[in-house]
Amino acid sequence: MDERTITEAVLRYFRRYWCDHGCMWHLEPVSRRLRRPDLLFLQTRSNLLHIIEAEPTLSRAFNKRHGFAQLKRYKGNYKWLAIPNDEWEKDEEYLLEAKCDTSRVGLLTVSGRLRFHVTEQVQPSYIQDNFLKYYPDAEYEWVTE
Repeated sequence: MDERTITEAVLRYFRRYWCDHGCMWHLEPVSRRLRRPDLLFLQTRSNLLHIIEAEPTLSRAFNKRHGFAQLKRYKGNYKWLAIPNDEWEKDEEYLLEAKCDTSRVGLLTVSGRLRFHVTEQVQPSYIQDNFLKYYPDAEYEWVTE
């Protein structure tokens, strides 16, 4: 499963289950520091910003230039790592759930071939602040709508 497939499945999931009274999203939004998470999802009614980083493999999720390393640099009320379910199921070496807990990152797994199913395996910790200011295009769209 590639990064794009994971990102699209997660976007459909967020639109269905997290879009309670309004939402907006950006695929690969550019931050003020020119960083680009795979998906930014904003729950507009409550101003909650979710940052999602999709990785096709566990080794990439733990790579010093991807996955957790990227999420550490991004700003958001909630941060999520999304990986294929089969990668999560075979995890013995990386201790993924423990890393999510210590990093305060949520874990989403994506399974399926034609119809993709997303499961929340680990809940992220809430970080209080207004992080929308770090993503100028999303902020502009939110303010002008």
